[in-house]
Amino acid sequence: MSEDRKRSYDDDGQQFPRKERRTGKVIKILCPYYCTGAVIGTKGAAIDGIKQESGTNIQVSKGAARFPKTDERVIAISGELEGQMTVIQFVQNKIRTEKPSPQAKGVRFDRVDARKSICKIVVSDQSVGKLIGKGGANVNRLKDDHQVKITMTKPADAVPGLSERIVAVEGDDKGVDNCVAEVIKEVYEDDRVNMDYNLDYNQFQMDRGYSSDRGGYSNNRGGGGGGGWRDLKDRFFLSFRFVSGSARLMRRRVRV
Repeated sequence: MSEDRKRSYDDDGQQFPRKERRTGKVIKILCPYYCTGAVIGTKGAAIDGIKQESGTNIQVSKGAARFPKTDERVIAISGELEGQMTVIQFVQNKIRTEKPSPQAKGVRFDRVDARKSICKIVVSDQSVGKLIGKGGANVNRLKDDHQVKITMTKPADAVPGLSERIVAVEGDDKGVDNCVAEVIKEVYEDDRVNMDYNLDYNQFQMDRGYSSDRGGYSNNRGGGGGGGWRDLKDRFFLSFRFVSGSARLMRRRVRV
């Protein structure tokens, strides 16, 4: 079988092996969809290069796939701590330097510059408590040490059934990079945590609002959503057709 037939292709040209061996722990980073082309590179050259340099496995969510309640794609990184940090830094540098095309659809150009100062990491629910610390001691220390703002997905905004939360770190480049490195280290060294390498969030998708500038969720529909409503509408009409069909069948039996 030819090599082309063994692989599937992303809309950005990235080649995805059908099965990729996962080794080491997993961390995820969110990436604006208009930056993923730069992360992947022409025919996957950029992402293949960083895989080789870092010794990690990397997967990027497919073109239309987004992390729930956001308009951002997900990059999962599996490997050793140093390699994960290398990839996170690589992705964040692309976010800081890549400019969306003026013709790009759905881009909130008023938020592009603000997004450059934020790194959004996806961690397990179990990691959040450790990052916050008793009475918020750890997260406050991180803020003070690195002069950054840190926000996490609030329990009220969490997606039902999804045991992952966003940790957003905002500030100048050096402060963000140093803080994120410390966050990743704390998550990596927690033996209780084992993040899922999965990038299929279809079952969790609802109306897609844009994430706020600091990593939380907003209620804006902003032109990016509609999937959740369509699913609800389809289920409603399916139920209506089922009930109507059952009613017609009962009437036929009564006539007989």
